[in-house]
Amino acid sequence: MHKYDVDLHHNLKYDANMRHKTTFLSQPVTEAVKHLGSRLRIARKAAGLSLSELESITRTHRTTLGRLERGEDGVSIGTLFAVLEALNELSEMELVLSRPDVPKQLRTPIKPVLDQDF
Repeated sequence: MHKYDVDLHHNLKYDANMRHKTTFLSQPVTEAVKHLGSRLRIARKAAGLSLSELESITRTHRTTLGRLERGEDGVSIGTLFAVLEALNELSEMELVLSRPDVPKQLRTPIKPVLDQDF
């Protein structure tokens, strides 16, 4: 397998009209999206916000917000950023690609906060 080849996970879903909706995401991407959605739900609840309240803040329908929290694909990156802003987590996005100008293998690994000595 070439280093850029991806083992795709084929998901067969049905939309509201029972038409097949097929998405192709790798298993790691599928898991990461679900994990992110779960973390968004935790952050929303920790902020004391209901989906309806988050809907008012982000101007995004609560069904779309629910899809984001369930880790369903197809929610826009703009919606994700609006939710992150509403939850005061937008600044944390810098951690995703903290040094895009430096190849990953040359970056100094950042020690997770929980592993650091204080």
